[in-house]
Amino acid sequence: MAEANVPPFWLLLLPHPPSDVSLNNLRLAYGPCLSQALRNASKASAGASNVILDVAIAYDVNSTFTYSQVQTLFGLMYRLICVICTEQRIDLEYGNDVDARIILFHTAQDKTLSDGSLLQKSVIDLGTLAGIDRVWQQVCSLESENAEALLQEFLQVRNGSAQRTISGYQVERLPGGLTIRGQPTQGINTQGTSFHRHRSVALGGTFDHLHAGHKLLLTMAALVLCTEPSQARCLTIGITGDELLKNKQYREELEDFPQRQSAVQHFLLDILELISPTNVLESTNNIQSAEDHGREVHDILKSGLTISYVEIFDPCGPTITDEAIAALVLSGETRKGGEVVNEKRGEKGWAALEVFEVDVLDAGEGEASDEVQSEDKFQSKISSTDIRRRVHQKKSGANGKP
Repeated sequence: MAEANVPPFWLLLLPHPPSDVSLNNLRLAYGPCLSQALRNASKASAGASNVILDVAIAYDVNSTFTYSQVQTLFGLMYRLICVICTEQRIDLEYGNDVDARIILFHTAQDKTLSDGSLLQKSVIDLGTLAGIDRVWQQVCSLESENAEALLQEFLQVRNGSAQRTISGYQVERLPGGLTIRGQPTQGINTQGTSFHRHRSVALGGTFDHLHAGHKLLLTMAALVLCTEPSQARCLTIGITGDELLKNKQYREELEDFPQRQSAVQHFLLDILELISPTNVLESTNNIQSAEDHGREVHDILKSGLTISYVEIFDPCGPTITDEAIAALVLSGETRKGGEVVNEKRGEKGWAALEVFEVDVLDAGEGEASDEVQSEDKFQSKISSTDIRRRVHQKKSGANGKP
């Protein structure tokens, strides 16, 4: 039984993705089990804290994925989850929402990964994943030979851990999808095949009512970070100040800075722990407002990583006040903002930031079923404005207002 006010964690182990990565192929491979896992989790979420569903995908340690390929896989998976939730009517509107997160893991016994891979030393192995101190109430897998092998390896480590007592959990095997073989798709954007990791990475946003687009942005920023513990590392997250949001639609439903900072913090800490068990919180410090920005919160992790959550009042934030920042992660719709940042850094004689872009999530490819085939319904899950609208309508309905 989970502690009061602590959301329950579930885990879904997925085998390797199709070699030809597309939304339709991911749906064929993972759709049946994802649908069942989300449906079961939504039932557990109804009337209680939303279930946090960790979706862990196996990664071929001998493959060399570029940044673009990894973010494409993650983006497509988040899109698939949103589509399934739309079809299944899993949403805050119905009081049964599920907080899904996506991670990668590998199964190689030899921990030496291929040189040049983005994921070198930044993807947890299955044994370490099984041994971390996270209480999963439910562990789900597919009904297939490959998935069963992964599950048995996981359970062997999980049940044999002598480091701590593991609370009871249920194991469930869900319907498997199709095994799709073939050459890697030519449709994936493979730009940026040559790059290096960075000790200081920044990203920014409003992060109101955290949704799948935010999760993709934050996860990819975590993967861009250098993992060497001997080096000082910092992840800087600019969060738009409350004053700049007062003209937003349905502003009465806007989360304030502490709420938005807390949501980002909880998501990031959960994800970072699934990248490395040393990424656990050691201390949190609240910093007084500075001249060039507002409130600030610093998390110090045992791995040596510092996460800075900074309230910002302009689009550039710390990227033009902190010369040490070396990389910027942004979405396709804010590409121009990255160009402005580098122009301003150039005016100061500073090095330009390496910019890593993530896809803008949309419905695409006509995924939704006939019953709910509406892009508006899909977009409502990845638009903070639409989430606020639905929160407002739900409150108005509860109060008997039209």
